[in-house]
Amino acid sequence: MRTAHRGWKAHALGAAALTALLSATACEPGGTNNGTGTTPSATPSATVSTQPGGEDTGSDGENAGTGGEDTATDDSSQDSGGGSGNSGGSGSTGGGTATATCRAADISITTTLYAHDQARHLLLTATNTGNKECALYRYPVVRFDDGREDQVGPMESEMKGATIGPGEKAYAGMLLFRIGVPTEAVETMTVSLQGRVSNADADSGPIEAALPDEADFLNIDDNPLVSYWNISREKSENYMFKAAGGN
Repeated sequence: MRTAHRGWKAHALGAAALTALLSATACEPGGTNNGTGTTPSATPSATVSTQPGGEDTGSDGENAGTGGEDTATDDSSQDSGGGSGNSGGSGSTGGGTATATCRAADISITTTLYAHDQARHLLLTATNTGNKECALYRYPVVRFDDGREDQVGPMESEMKGATIGPGEKAYAGMLLFRIGVPTEAVETMTVSLQGRVSNADADSGPIEAALPDEADFLNIDDNPLVSYWNISREKSENYMFKAAGGN
């Protein structure tokens, strides 16, 4: 009976020792249970702290990309500027061969009277009789009869002038008088050409403009008007008829 009692005690002690050993093993830092338990808690923590940082980094990356695009745009602008500079060089070359101002020696002027409208409107047609392209600036300077003061002002019209080659034409329309306004008769007229900067070309001189065949004289009031030169006859006619308004 003593032997059995001792065996039971030894068995009990062994079981207790085994339980203590297992408990100690479970509490060790390198234990499998500890690693497994830490990962779930650490992973969300890492996700919470790292994910926004990742978004910020991505945002910074996008901003950096935008900055890169801005730089590319600036580079493009610089390239464009450089191209313009080169073009400017070409422009300088073109400036050396700019179209010359038309001179009286290379221009003939004819006139057309619109008799159906009480002969109030006159169309001037300039023809390039030279062998080179030339430019007509602003509007023709018209004078009636010898020695009269310049009295013809510009009417409201497109201010672009006209460039015409050999044999080509440009037009300017005139309003000679308004209905119900006193008029006087004139028998001659001349046209001077304006230069690029001055009101009249010093080299141009006046061009004799013969009156229409069907008219021995023209009636004008104290404020006749003329349109700017235009390569379109239709536009010139529209301007001169519009200038009369209801008069």
